[in-house]
Amino acid sequence: MTDHIRNARHAALLGCAASIAFMPATLAAQATEPPSLTAGAIAVTSNDAQDAEIVVTGSRVRGEAPVGSPVISLGRDQITASGAVTIDRVIKEIPQVFDLGVSENSRGQSGGSGNNTYGNSVNLRGIGPYATLILVDGHRTITNSRSFDPSVLPSLGVERVEVVADGASAIYGSDAVAGVVNLIPRRALEGVDAMARYGISADGAFREYQVGAAVGHRWTGGQVMVAYEHVFRSALSGQDRSFFTSDQRPFGGNDYRVTRCSPGTITAAGTTYAIPAGGVTQATAGSLVAGTSNKCDDLIGQDLFPRQEYDSVNATFSQDLTSWLTVFGDGFYSKRRFAINPAFANATLTVPSTNAFFVRPAGFTGSNYTLGYNFRNDLPRNTTTGYTRSWEVTPGVRIKLPHDFQAEAIFTYGKGHDESNQTGGLNNAALTAALASSNPATAFDPYGLGRTSPAVLAALGNQIFLAPTLNTFKGYEARINGTLFELPGGPVKIAAGYEGQEMDVALGVARGNPTVPLTYRHFSRRVDSGYAELLVPIFGAANAIPGFHKLELDAAIRHDRYSDVGRTTNPKFGVNWSPIRDVTIRGSYGTSFRAPLISQIYGNSNNLYVQSYQNPTGGAPLIGVAQSGANLDLKPETATTWSAGMDVQPFSRLRLSATYWNVRYVNQVNAYLSDLAILNREAQFTGTNIILRDAAAAARVQQAVADGIALAGGAFPGGSPANVTLYVDGRNNNLGKSITRGIDFQANYNLPTDTMGDFALNVGGTYVLRYVVAITPNGPLVSLRNTIFNPLKFKARGSLAWQKGPFDAQATVTHVGGYRNTSIPGGQNVKSYTPVDLSFAVQVGDRTSRDFVKSGIQIGFEVRNLFDIDPPYVNLAPGGNGNGGYDATASNPVGRAFAISLRKSF
Repeated sequence: MTDHIRNARHAALLGCAASIAFMPATLAAQATEPPSLTAGAIAVTSNDAQDAEIVVTGSRVRGEAPVGSPVISLGRDQITASGAVTIDRVIKEIPQVFDLGVSENSRGQSGGSGNNTYGNSVNLRGIGPYATLILVDGHRTITNSRSFDPSVLPSLGVERVEVVADGASAIYGSDAVAGVVNLIPRRALEGVDAMARYGISADGAFREYQVGAAVGHRWTGGQVMVAYEHVFRSALSGQDRSFFTSDQRPFGGNDYRVTRCSPGTITAAGTTYAIPAGGVTQATAGSLVAGTSNKCDDLIGQDLFPRQEYDSVNATFSQDLTSWLTVFGDGFYSKRRFAINPAFANATLTVPSTNAFFVRPAGFTGSNYTLGYNFRNDLPRNTTTGYTRSWEVTPGVRIKLPHDFQAEAIFTYGKGHDESNQTGGLNNAALTAALASSNPATAFDPYGLGRTSPAVLAALGNQIFLAPTLNTFKGYEARINGTLFELPGGPVKIAAGYEGQEMDVALGVARGNPTVPLTYRHFSRRVDSGYAELLVPIFGAANAIPGFHKLELDAAIRHDRYSDVGRTTNPKFGVNWSPIRDVTIRGSYGTSFRAPLISQIYGNSNNLYVQSYQNPTGGAPLIGVAQSGANLDLKPETATTWSAGMDVQPFSRLRLSATYWNVRYVNQVNAYLSDLAILNREAQFTGTNIILRDAAAAARVQQAVADGIALAGGAFPGGSPANVTLYVDGRNNNLGKSITRGIDFQANYNLPTDTMGDFALNVGGTYVLRYVVAITPNGPLVSLRNTIFNPLKFKARGSLAWQKGPFDAQATVTHVGGYRNTSIPGGQNVKSYTPVDLSFAVQVGDRTSRDFVKSGIQIGFEVRNLFDIDPPYVNLAPGGNGNGGYDATASNPVGRAFAISLRKSF
């Protein structure tokens, strides 16, 4: 009888395994044997985590994994094996994370325009730049009023990263629409972990280095840990990558070159004249040839991503004061400095005949003409520099109560300061005056002979744009959890609590002449929240019956009251059912909520920007004007999420998992300030006044200027807002709704051998089945799945790791499936992108020893993008917010890179 049951059980396991099939990668190798299968359970792969209390993200019930929702966990081993120099870059390796919105690589999607300090955040599923909540040790943290950059924590100070890619507003409140990411700091380190790493691209155009140390000590009833890290990453100039070019004909694409060059192109009475390479004067006006023009790259000298320099510290402590009272805390300090070079300024100038250097083409009798011009030989680039600095402390107290209950209270206090500064902007008023001047000493020379005086040039490039943001955060939490009573299936547990938040934000601006004072607008928000969660085990080890090895239900509810945007109540329900021991079928359903950011309501700034837009007809980019500003009528976003999945462990060393997920997201807040490809979707905006053309565009811009809205970037065509032919409203609006569906999958297999070492294979990924979007609340749903700058159909990551004695090696393959570039007429099929990384390490000394001498040192070697694969070619004009010839959201422009590292633990 027993044998029959066992055989049936094995057959069921193999059948379930076959139904899930072979699956692709999120995690690097784990050398430990996986535990018995529990839905949503994690495997902590770090020696110094052995004695730490495990609190799993996604549930408020103490010691319990979330019911119905899987958890992706990156432990110390995965963080170390990644080779990424900061935690945000480690998280980006998870296939469920899309590099859309708040990213240093590309600011062209929703959320990008507010990222004026070039940070990185997390966008799960790609459905929204602010739809993922990021926590530190389970609690909310200081942000820059827009997003949170995980790099504030040094990678050496993080024990693990847990990701629940499922709606979690019932557990954690606003922002957890797509899911939640929890950065869990180290609390069990005993000794010192130190490391140094240096990396460089094969061509030397990019380099990075990282140095740091973590020190921890444990004693009976307490611990302390402090980690520090310094990271430097150089910028990568577009000049160093052949694919970042306007003339893409050699790649089979379009010619996006412009006539705003140096030397420039005169357009007089509709006829163009290319200014010769040596310049032109009236005496040599005969060298101007009618019908000719100079063409050049639109964006000359632009960086593809900024130079970044990080200094970060974090710490934890805990101490048992009595057998029932414990104090604990965590905190961090971070400063990240950045600098990025834009392209040299260019503009279409209106040159009147009064200009001291005016050249009149033969036969032209008018009083002025336009001249396409690039200032690369006159003015330096208007480099953006700045920093983001933040710190936070979170002390807490834990009290053990009778009958397995426990109470906790924590208080979080943090401050943030962002700076984004430009001090060399084009002075349009001074330029207009210099073009009109008949005095050679005060006139501007646009004819390629460099006759403009230094004093005039200094006045032309003296405009400042300073945009600081100051933030203060106070968080209060009081919670209680424990066992209510026992059922035959196990203990019924409850968690309940109160959470309060106070946010003060100061949005600063100084724009114009260098003497313009810096002014601030001050805003505040308070949030009061109550929540409860109940875990009910129906079947468990004590009362299991055939078909019900385990069955547990979970219900959570949370009410949030905002001082400025109303209130909301969100439930979530989860179920785990194990018909047999090593198979778990799970599901979840819930609603989620996201309050609009303070900066979205009131606007980071109220400005006009001249920008180059992708031409939907395939020609040179179109010059348009975008407007930023406030929208006091913004409403919260809401979502309904549900998922269903299965976890199978056919035998002890193999784990398989698959999850179907569905997110319906409505009333989405979108802004198109930085979307330079918006014209390809112009028809979808009909009736919204988001995009205006010709006379309507000119009228809107002229009205904005009359209302005192200043031009913060670029120059109006011909020097006048009356010449504007394209207007884009870049302010935040409740426009969109989306439906996103897909499947996540993962497989982990460990194979220890007696003579050949230990092997670990990990594969995982995500497959998007549907992504449809309506630009307006009542508009038609349009499929944008697998199109440029939207969630891609297929992403996967796989690794094979090997360890034997002092040697470690790992090969990692990342795959981004091909997709459709819809930004050009007729579209383009973009090829897939599959770089391969290799790493090798050797331990000189005893890796298990904590003695300084005996422990020795680990020496590591890495090759990133082993085969030096270029990003797939994308027929896309270079844009000021990233991309051009390649897609910065789906590929890496660095190419092959090498790194060496030294690590020592004692």
